[in-house]
Amino acid sequence: MPPLIDGVYGLAESDLLRIPTAAGYVDYPLANLINVGGGPLRSTANFGLPPVRFITQRGPFQDGETALDMRLDPRVIQIEVVNYLCNRTEFWTTRNELLDLLRPNRAFSAAGTYRPLIYRKRLPGGKAERGSDMVATGTSTVTSAYGRFVHYGGLQVGDAIEIAGTPRVILDVVNDYTLIVDANIGAGTNIAWRYWRNNAIRDLNVLLEQGPNFDERIGAYRHPEAYREALRFVAHDPVWTGEQQSQTWAIATALGDLVFDLAGAWFGTVPGVGRWLFAPSYVGETVGVVYWGTWDAKPTIKIKGPATNPSVNNTTLGVQLNLNYTVAAGETVTINTQALTVTNGAMTNLLPYLSGDLATFALAADPHGATLPGYPVGRVNNVTVNFSDGIAGQSDATLYWNNRYIGI
Repeated sequence: MPPLIDGVYGLAESDLLRIPTAAGYVDYPLANLINVGGGPLRSTANFGLPPVRFITQRGPFQDGETALDMRLDPRVIQIEVVNYLCNRTEFWTTRNELLDLLRPNRAFSAAGTYRPLIYRKRLPGGKAERGSDMVATGTSTVTSAYGRFVHYGGLQVGDAIEIAGTPRVILDVVNDYTLIVDANIGAGTNIAWRYWRNNAIRDLNVLLEQGPNFDERIGAYRHPEAYREALRFVAHDPVWTGEQQSQTWAIATALGDLVFDLAGAWFGTVPGVGRWLFAPSYVGETVGVVYWGTWDAKPTIKIKGPATNPSVNNTTLGVQLNLNYTVAAGETVTINTQALTVTNGAMTNLLPYLSGDLATFALAADPHGATLPGYPVGRVNNVTVNFSDGIAGQSDATLYWNNRYIGI
């Protein structure tokens, strides 16, 4: 946890490039690119709205056009970096390192694996967030309709939060509006809360399209140990993404015992002779998933077996996915709506078993979501998960998504 500065966290914004390597992604801060001092990042461009293409039609005698839909075109971002070195040897060494670091063939492999560069922007933290709508339970779970714990950087594991004047430490951030603290805080509603906002992360998958050129001038104004370069990146998916979040549907614990007496059969909770234990083996729950992004999210669904004929339905948008397949015990099926794939752990293609709206299944951003009490805007996606023949403690379904933002 960063130190407190004047009562708030001193968290400045920063830019970095995440470079794919054999060992995974490595972060290179642009304020100190390839470990050379001097703060080389001088300018950035095109981080706001991406290019928009409207789909229109015109009738034979129509003046103007009728707008039908829209699509986003690839985004081009450009940054300017400057470095001043000590001598020509260091200058040429740094040039080679920069070219090797950014070369576009890092993103493509002979096996067909695509791992783009990731431009990561950390938005500034340290802002004090306050509210009074938190609902606290005796199980240390706190929720808030308006407290966006992740949306703008929000709370992360280990952060300090103060609830009704009592300090707590965050153990888990379940989603944008639910977190778990380190001790019970008692039951209540409309509890006052306060926390210091952490850094927010925005990622953009990019490829280097142009630069560095390393053009040199000959003359009196030439600096023989320096370069100033414009780096041009293209983001074929122009939408920025935030931190990953999730929502899980699991089988409940046992419903209780079926007791036979003179009044007929009834469900009880005290085990004993002559009582049958009924454990549910299905999921059929609807959860209002609150989505804080500004562009629709394309989620991934993971289903752990045993589970028969699982389905996921976003009733708010009227889109659903149905898998005519029995997920075996110990098997996990992954439905990726972004990559349009359905696989299990053995990478077996299960797409032939899927029906529904794979290409259009999404979590809707405001204002296209539903509304619930406490949410004045349409951020809610009512998602229903169904499957049968499951086992409590083994079978579940988890929806994973990253908040997506049209610009920063």
